[in-house]
Amino acid sequence: MIYLEQLQIWNRSVNLTSITVTEEIIVKHFVDSLAGLTAEQLPHGVRLLDIGTGAGFPGIPLKIARQDLNITLIEPVQKKISFLYFIVGLLRLENVTIFYGTLDQFIAKSNQDSLFDYITTRALKYESVLRRGSKLLAVGGKAIIYSSCPINPLGLGNEWSINREHGFNLPMGFGHRVVSILSST
Repeated sequence: MIYLEQLQIWNRSVNLTSITVTEEIIVKHFVDSLAGLTAEQLPHGVRLLDIGTGAGFPGIPLKIARQDLNITLIEPVQKKISFLYFIVGLLRLENVTIFYGTLDQFIAKSNQDSLFDYITTRALKYESVLRRGSKLLAVGGKAIIYSSCPINPLGLGNEWSINREHGFNLPMGFGHRVVSILSST
């Protein structure tokens, strides 16, 4: 509730999300983000990279629900970065790293010692994230892709395969969503 309240307060002066109605924020951001935990049983303590997190979705709701996760949030917009630092501090979330920049900038600064078990994105074109983000995955790593429709396997090339897709209708008639779990081949 603190996260929701602060998101709405900040959103009045800083454009964090175009969704402003409380019920829609809860369903379209929080419920949708947490659906990743239904689609994939994340092992204890995994390292998850949330690419293009915006106001923290899905990374922060996943962290709130699963405090054992080690989350890194990537966001290239300064005003959203300010909100992320504020909310992570306010909620006293541990093992959350925030990176101000693009995925390419993050890749340039990362090393092979900091590979992730999962990469995820909700708001970006997944093809680009998968193509560049695969460099950041540990052996056996997976991608969690949030979208409104199933992924076309023909668009994945030879680098990725679909493990499973979890389709569901959001509550209150707010649309259909799909959480796709992909493995790097």
